[in-house]
Amino acid sequence: MHTVGRYGGIVTIHDLWLERFPKYSSKFLGQRLSSYKTRRTAARARKVVTVSRFSARELAEVFGLSADRIAVIPNGVSEDFFPRKDTDAFMALKQRIGLTTDRYLLFVGGADPRKNHRVVMEAASLVSTHLDDRTLVFAGTPTHRFGSYENTAKSCGLIDRLLCPGRLSQKELQLLYSYADLFIFPSLYEGFGMPVLEAMACGAPVITSETTALGEVAGDAAMLVDPRNPREVADTMVQVLKSEALRESLKAKGFARIKEYTWSRSARQTYELYASLLR
Repeated sequence: MHTVGRYGGIVTIHDLWLERFPKYSSKFLGQRLSSYKTRRTAARARKVVTVSRFSARELAEVFGLSADRIAVIPNGVSEDFFPRKDTDAFMALKQRIGLTTDRYLLFVGGADPRKNHRVVMEAASLVSTHLDDRTLVFAGTPTHRFGSYENTAKSCGLIDRLLCPGRLSQKELQLLYSYADLFIFPSLYEGFGMPVLEAMACGAPVITSETTALGEVAGDAAMLVDPRNPREVADTMVQVLKSEALRESLKAKGFARIKEYTWSRSARQTYELYASLLR
């Protein structure tokens, strides 16, 4: 978003993933031109809005912006995400996507290497005997030019456990969050991390990365791990799955955490920013 008027411009930048890692750009001519345009727009703006303290530090480091030109306004969680215990709807969803058990671990984000599905599968392969009969439900686009869910599962010996329902509607995703034994999101880079809060809002215990904005957003309401360490992710998975008390504690903390991230608060902070510039 970029607005320009007599009082200057405001631009919103969520993250600098492709500026940091241009090799993952899908643009035909690469990321250089887009990065130049983004950098130029940020330099010209009177204020640059971003969604986390982490992204604010990135803007300062990569684009050289001073702290007084950056405003942090976090995203909010949609009120459409809440624990949805609807047996009939869940049974219908299970039938549609081919899920044959009520016990499963959930990952979303697709096969984009940034989302780091590989470390989830590597971790699961290390502790497969502790997963009992649980299915690995990996939602999102299952293929990417840097790999695929299926190929990774084959290399990890998990193809018989894997279910890839593809892209899901918001209501379908809400149901999967609500019934999941565990939601795992060890992304390598996030400017915010909306899936973590959506999962918490639906009552799912969460494991996520301690790095980038994810630890900042999750706080103490999730188990935080090194996203590049499959053994640590694996041990944390087992710890959560074996302890009902820990799962209930994470759920309770998650419900408390999401109250800090509302769209009404985001709207109010945005209004106050515009009002301050107009003054």
